[in-house]
Amino acid sequence: MAELTSGERRSIRECGIIVVDTGPLMSILVLKYAFSREPNAARSIIYKSRIADYIREDQTMKQAMVRLFDEIRRLTTTSHVIGELQGLQKLTDDHQVEFWNTAMNWLALKNLDESLIALLDLHGKARGAWVKEIGPTDAGLLQLTLKKGAVLLTDDHRTLTATARAAKVDCRLVREELLYYRPNSA
Repeated sequence: MAELTSGERRSIRECGIIVVDTGPLMSILVLKYAFSREPNAARSIIYKSRIADYIREDQTMKQAMVRLFDEIRRLTTTSHVIGELQGLQKLTDDHQVEFWNTAMNWLALKNLDESLIALLDLHGKARGAWVKEIGPTDAGLLQLTLKKGAVLLTDDHRTLTATARAAKVDCRLVREELLYYRPNSA
């Protein structure tokens, strides 16, 4: 993939497939679920969940994050990222099933591979399938991004972005993407 100059930078909506890392994926799933609840419950869910601090504390950034991901048509990730999501979710049993059902429905709308969505099944039918596929998260994300000719979206501003640059992978930081993001004016 040819490297773009800053004047040629494509917006996220023009990128086709987006490969997403654990941090941004968890953040958007929490926000999508929280925003479906009444305001006090939404604040509680966001406060208790592991999402990026720059999103947690800023209502404008929360809304921009949701608009950004609403613009993404095709989203993919690795089975290891899905496994990490299960470990990050800290909601109580009352909200857990509803959270994962919301997550699975939203990910299906983003054309995420059905086998990856099935890994989120709380009943555990598919859960064991990802174990044999686990590998280094960063390497898997880079490999998938190159294979799909996609853009990698991450919160990892240290190791992953440096490795991506060395591999000539179009890697975007969510925080920076939110600054570039402009809602569709149509």
